[in-house]
Amino acid sequence: MLAADLVPLFQRELELCRVASGQNVLIFTDPQFPYPEYAQAAFAACRALGANPYLMVGTSWGKLADRLVHASWCSADLILGMSTVPRGIGSWMYTEVHTAALHAGARALMIQEPLPALVRMMPNEEVRRRGLAGAALLQAAREIRLISADGTELSLRKDGRKAMYQCGIADEPGRWDHWPSGLVTCAPLEWSAEGTFVVKPGDVLLGLWRHAQTEVRLIFEGGKLRRIEGGADALALRSYLERAGDEGAFRVAHVGWGTDPRADWSQVGMDSESKYGTVLLALGRNTFDAPAAYCGMGGQNASEAHCDICCRNVSLDLDGQPIIRAEQFLVPELA
Repeated sequence: MLAADLVPLFQRELELCRVASGQNVLIFTDPQFPYPEYAQAAFAACRALGANPYLMVGTSWGKLADRLVHASWCSADLILGMSTVPRGIGSWMYTEVHTAALHAGARALMIQEPLPALVRMMPNEEVRRRGLAGAALLQAAREIRLISADGTELSLRKDGRKAMYQCGIADEPGRWDHWPSGLVTCAPLEWSAEGTFVVKPGDVLLGLWRHAQTEVRLIFEGGKLRRIEGGADALALRSYLERAGDEGAFRVAHVGWGTDPRADWSQVGMDSESKYGTVLLALGRNTFDAPAAYCGMGGQNASEAHCDICCRNVSLDLDGQPIIRAEQFLVPELA
């Protein structure tokens, strides 16, 4: 019975991604992916649109580094990634084979959220418009400043770094996106983070898949996270980053904000990153680039960790211009 809901939903999404007759669509998954019905629905939706679907199932602990994966990904018109392989680094989006595929002209769409999230945040033009406007503003900026009444006072530089947006639609060659999502972000210069970032109870430690129960204070000096202060959540975060075994886990991966008012803060996942007016700070790996406009980050941090931290009631300034206050955008084109 689930197919009656899923196939039309996936067909609508693939139409937004401009899947057409004769295109080659590679559906990539792994045995531990929790929603195996997604691959089946995508396969049927591709057939309904006249495309040529192919299914690739990799090992659950693979690194996506072999020649077969490289050749297949670089030959596809669209890659549908339904997998969190390789584990720990924020999934396949940060792999070299993904970057190579995008530069070969493929487009890629990540799909790994629960069905209610796919339905609730089905891509629309409002989220795309807000994301594109935000990415243009962020790309032109040189300095990002985060502040809050709870003690956040963090500055970061991004001189020359590109900005990206996500709206759930991969509709042009060289573009990656994630269904569902709505956010704007960039990779600051790895040496630039200075100050304190405070995580309050109720904020989301996405790398740990939970809402914080206690306050966590992150103190950055010279671009590196030097101290993690607090109780149980601070200890858990420190342990997660230390397990990566590299210095890059303690540097900022990317910073940005959510753009979708339909996101549900009670749901930990892309809802957390996408919630309208919230601020995102991620630690760890950010080596992801793409040739499409406002896609990819061009970061230099090749850590084995990636941890997104999503916070409410944090203000954000760009080059001294107030952008977000009290989860509201002060720039009209972003609202």
